[in-house]
Amino acid sequence: MKHINKKVILSAIILTFFVIALSCNKINKFGLEEVERSLHHIELDQEYIPELHFKEKRYIPAYSNLYYKSKSASLFCTVILSIRNTSMTDDIYLNSVDYYNTYGEKIKELIQKTNKLRPLETREFVIEFNDKLGGSGANFIVDYGAKNALIDVPIIESVSVGHHGNNGFTITSNSQVIQTNKH
Repeated sequence: MKHINKKVILSAIILTFFVIALSCNKINKFGLEEVERSLHHIELDQEYIPELHFKEKRYIPAYSNLYYKSKSASLFCTVILSIRNTSMTDDIYLNSVDYYNTYGEKIKELIQKTNKLRPLETREFVIEFNDKLGGSGANFIVDYGAKNALIDVPIIESVSVGHHGNNGFTITSNSQVIQTNKH
């Protein structure tokens, strides 16, 4: 009986070791993918930001939640802010990307440093489905610039994605320029 218990215990230890090793391998692969993605995001310290002769602020509506049947019932959405540099030659520089709620209160600063978007690069920011702070009047303010006036202005829009029962829906919202500075 003791001989069988040793074999069972040894088998359990070996099985546990392999399960842990496989789990760690999956975690490492996921971690490496995240590191690789983050390497593509260029955050600049102040001394590396060129003089920006063109600056613009844009307002982008978003729908973090929608009323359903009455004011007291809501459907919640995942919100994606997409910033697309449409230029094939010019970089753009994101100075700030901020998320506001229905009452105009800033909820989150989505970047801490100026971000550089290379030609044709896209940056996305995701407000999770379970983040219910934005409300039905949620919005973003994006402040960006470029070395010179842009011929190809970026596409900045939000996409709100939700579902009710078996039905899914998306709402896209285009940005609106609220301030432009050209030197």
